[in-house]
Amino acid sequence: MGFLRQLFFSKSDLPALRKAVSARRYADVLRIAEDLYDQGLEEQERAEVESLVGVAGDKLGRINLDEGLYLINEQQWELALEHLELARQQAVSEVLKHEIDQALTHLEVQQSNSASVSMNPSQSGGSSCSDTGTDEAESSPDQTPPDFDAQLELILTSYPQELVPRYQNKSRGFKEAFVLGHQGKEVEALKLLKTLPAAEQDDLFDFEAGCLIARLGEGPKACDALYSALQQNPSLELATEIMVSVLIGMNEYQKAINFIQEMMAKNQSPPFCHAQLATVYYARDDADNTLKHAIEAIEGGYHDTNIILMAAMLYEAKEQFQEAEVLYSRIPTAAKGCGAGGMNLYLAEFLLRQKRDLRKVLDTFNSACRQEPDNPRWQLRVAQTYLGLGWEKRGQKLLRMVVKDPNLIEGLRLEGEAMLTE
Repeated sequence: MGFLRQLFFSKSDLPALRKAVSARRYADVLRIAEDLYDQGLEEQERAEVESLVGVAGDKLGRINLDEGLYLINEQQWELALEHLELARQQAVSEVLKHEIDQALTHLEVQQSNSASVSMNPSQSGGSSCSDTGTDEAESSPDQTPPDFDAQLELILTSYPQELVPRYQNKSRGFKEAFVLGHQGKEVEALKLLKTLPAAEQDDLFDFEAGCLIARLGEGPKACDALYSALQQNPSLELATEIMVSVLIGMNEYQKAINFIQEMMAKNQSPPFCHAQLATVYYARDDADNTLKHAIEAIEGGYHDTNIILMAAMLYEAKEQFQEAEVLYSRIPTAAKGCGAGGMNLYLAEFLLRQKRDLRKVLDTFNSACRQEPDNPRWQLRVAQTYLGLGWEKRGQKLLRMVVKDPNLIEGLRLEGEAMLTE
């Protein structure tokens, strides 16, 4: 396929890619880029393609993040999860990924605090993951955009609860810059921040400025602002997380490690620090140190889903299946849905790979299909479970159907196609 694309596509697609970005046709950007990657681009051209793909991915991710936050506020949990998971797939920048992870955590909290979480068919039928991959950033016609105060509150739902009152008590100018930044208007937001008086330039000011600068791709300047925020408030863990993410994005792994080790030397939240070190080593492809620090974090009481999942996957890769299962079982069901009996979907996928408890696994995936009818991942898992149970005819029939679904991501499509029989 790569050879054929080289014959039938040319580097003239690069101007088309630029035009698609300018026209905000972000879905087209991703499609054009996929073809360009197989053409043996020169280093400078490949860097430009990656940069444009980053812009498109983050714009689409931002659209879905905002929609997810709106749906959380409306208590439409399942739709919110769809949008946030899609946003996580689309996001490229570490800063945006972090915001999405915060929103997913907030969704878990809201679901667990809700007295009754039920699926309303009228809510689930009108929107799907595929609906959000459009080129337009506008809200749907029947959805009234929230006013300024509502937008502010929506954004703050993804922030640590202890910080919310401080943001709410900031000046109108700061809050306007804050909202602008989360609308993807980083330049305007920075200009507005610079007009604020010195009395307002506290740790939150430097933190938000650092986030804005990071989104604009100026890593070193972003780190300076974030470091200034931490000098004023060493306990601002959010700034630490973003700074580590920025350093990882710059491939400055050792600087990130040194920075965290300095915090550990001061005994600043050791479990949190171990979690950050695990994140750095994971980005560095150092499995042993990743697992070591992830376990240190978990045993110290740090229960972030991403860290637990990271450790579980690494145990599984090392064929330490008992340890992996214990950790998969600790992931909250709200982190990736649940099925009959409350089994979370990460655990269900693990057990499918182990060919164990397949009847319970099938119930879980069938439940996921009902909750997320537009997500073909779970139909694929049902088909694979059928095959695991020896139901070859049913499994192959469903497999043939699901691999043709345009919403199935490429990695899963290849996984499904490999299981097809003639």
